[in-house]
Amino acid sequence: MKRSNRLVILVGVLLAVLAFVGIVVLLGGRDGGTEPKATTVKVLLAKQDIEIGDSVTPAMVEVKELAPDAVSGTRFSDPSQMTGKPALFPVSKGQQVSEELFGTTGTYCITCQLQPGEKAIAFQVDPVTGLDFLIQPGDNIDIVYRTQITVLQPTADSAGSANPRFEPITGLEASPTVKTLLQNKRVLYVSATKVKPAADPSATPAPGSQATTSTPIESVIIVFAGTDADAELIKFAQTDNSVVGPLTAILRHADDDLEETTTGITLKILVETFGIPIPDLIQVEVPPAQ
Repeated sequence: MKRSNRLVILVGVLLAVLAFVGIVVLLGGRDGGTEPKATTVKVLLAKQDIEIGDSVTPAMVEVKELAPDAVSGTRFSDPSQMTGKPALFPVSKGQQVSEELFGTTGTYCITCQLQPGEKAIAFQVDPVTGLDFLIQPGDNIDIVYRTQITVLQPTADSAGSANPRFEPITGLEASPTVKTLLQNKRVLYVSATKVKPAADPSATPAPGSQATTSTPIESVIIVFAGTDADAELIKFAQTDNSVVGPLTAILRHADDDLEETTTGITLKILVETFGIPIPDLIQVEVPPAQ
């Protein structure tokens, strides 16, 4: 009887040892079957020189395997990610093409985008003058200026003299005038591109969090490439009325290099060229009171 009990105990211990060994072997097999960590990553290299403003397509890049520490910027891994967006700065053949090339990350290099002789110039727009904030870095824009002027005439006592004096014409103290100032200017940076909607006040915040509301964006800054003469025009326009309002950004096609000759618009041009009718005075005879 004792011998039988010892045999049962021995068998039980042996089975426990075999189960333990099986578990170790099984786990070891899984560990051994894991694939080794990749020692390289895919990046995109330029197959040709890419200039500022070029639309980057899949045919202009190729895939290359590089060590992770050799990656420059935020990498792309597939040529299909090249959707024709314009390049914001030049890339030489063989250099890596990263997200920074299109300004899709929070890192911007304004000086990298400037060509020799160009300067970075800024002006402020609202949702209307800024095309609802849809303008993005790499776009080409025209800039239209609107202001009001006071129409003057020689005073009655100085008309015809060598040094006439002038006085405002009644009713024309604030006559509007509009003119395109600059054309085909390349956008370098936009401070914001979307209006963030305010949070729903009726929504119930998650446990442990606080309800937050975001104020809609009312204005943004557009930075474009131009000359010192362009900067003088922008500065004059901004100080003529207010920082936001006088200047309107007009979006144009990326391949459109045509500079249109415009006359500007005044009330006189609207009447003479576009046939805007001038209201007539209507005289009504009022019968005498009885």
